[in-house]
Amino acid sequence: MTSIAYMPYLSPGTTLHSAAVINSRMYEHRTKASTRQSIYGRSQKGATGDIFGSGIGKVTKRLFDPSDDFRRILEQHTLFGIYSRTMPPVLAGRLASQLEAGDRSHFRKAFRGHRQRRIPRLATLHLRSCSRCIEEDLDHLGFTTWRVIHLIPSIAHCPHHGLTLLDEGEPRTATQDTWRLCLPGEQPTKRTSVGAARLPMSDGYASYLNLWQDVFSGNLTGIAPHPWMLVMDAVIRHFGSIGHASAELSKSIRRLWGVSLEEIASALEIPDGGLFMQAEVEQRVQASYVASRLIVVTALDELRMSPPRREQGPHCTPLDLSEPTPFGSWLSPATQAELREHTMDANFPPALFRELAKDVSRYEIDANVHIDRIMIEKYVESLPDELLEVMFKEQSWSRSSWLAKELRRRENEWSQNRSLTCRTC
Repeated sequence: MTSIAYMPYLSPGTTLHSAAVINSRMYEHRTKASTRQSIYGRSQKGATGDIFGSGIGKVTKRLFDPSDDFRRILEQHTLFGIYSRTMPPVLAGRLASQLEAGDRSHFRKAFRGHRQRRIPRLATLHLRSCSRCIEEDLDHLGFTTWRVIHLIPSIAHCPHHGLTLLDEGEPRTATQDTWRLCLPGEQPTKRTSVGAARLPMSDGYASYLNLWQDVFSGNLTGIAPHPWMLVMDAVIRHFGSIGHASAELSKSIRRLWGVSLEEIASALEIPDGGLFMQAEVEQRVQASYVASRLIVVTALDELRMSPPRREQGPHCTPLDLSEPTPFGSWLSPATQAELREHTMDANFPPALFRELAKDVSRYEIDANVHIDRIMIEKYVESLPDELLEVMFKEQSWSRSSWLAKELRRRENEWSQNRSLTCRTC
């Protein structure tokens, strides 16, 4: 029983929108607004609350066991269960708390681009269904449900059955950011129109579809920021150089997928285009580009260099990983480790902390790793005074370096604040 009356069991992977539809039919007179009021405790607008789990604290109490863990509900019934797998744990925990409180404004901020480009699309505009999933639901439940994994915009087929997904009903728009209270199979359908539909069926694409299930279940642990950094380090050690590693992985992808990297990137809307493999090996891709990372995993699995999983399948040969070693910098290993932790917890790629350990300017960092200098400027302002002071002492820095400029900025700010304080005394 729940606080809004009996609800059928929602199996892991079922969307919260399914619960909204079921609830509306238990009370036939309810409108969309009143249905959302009963679930969220307020007339929440838009479908994004269902997709990402905004207000999950109230939803857990009203639809599930009040003593249940809201984080589990987030991971099993919303897209948080996919995208949080590639987030730093600190960021994922903070975002979960914000969603619990009903604040959905930070979800897209967590996926901000580090370059001057758009944020990747996080969910489809249409609700989508699979004809085989509909049949199985009717056989086992007596009614149909929407699947979270079908909302991923960079797939065109059901990861479980391999069938082409169908767009149902009208899409969300800027002016109508909501879906009808319908279940799968109840609206007009058409073949999904996402870019992934242009890709041919291949061993690579089939493996890629299966990997999304591994991500959602939490099995593919190796794509989280820290282990993925170790995976890329191990790959470079194995092949001897970044260039050789990129070339061999690219060759594997072309063999598996049967098309060029440019065609894959275009179909899956990967911002780095055909150069995404080079960017991944150079570790300058932010963690939120999940599709890019999974394409690399298809190559690693084929080369028997699989990233960590909770349960390794028979086709997987795990890579031998080792903790990061100090790189070419005068900074001490302890200082490098602290800088790395701060940078990756802020959801920046490993390439940034390696650049920050050098005597370079923000403009040079922007040119080297393609992270916008304005974002670098805002990030370094958040670094602790103690860390910057230690870095300044451990190696020499030119006057034009990012560190020297940031220390001068802090000194000027301190002087101005002190001057204001004295005037008011």
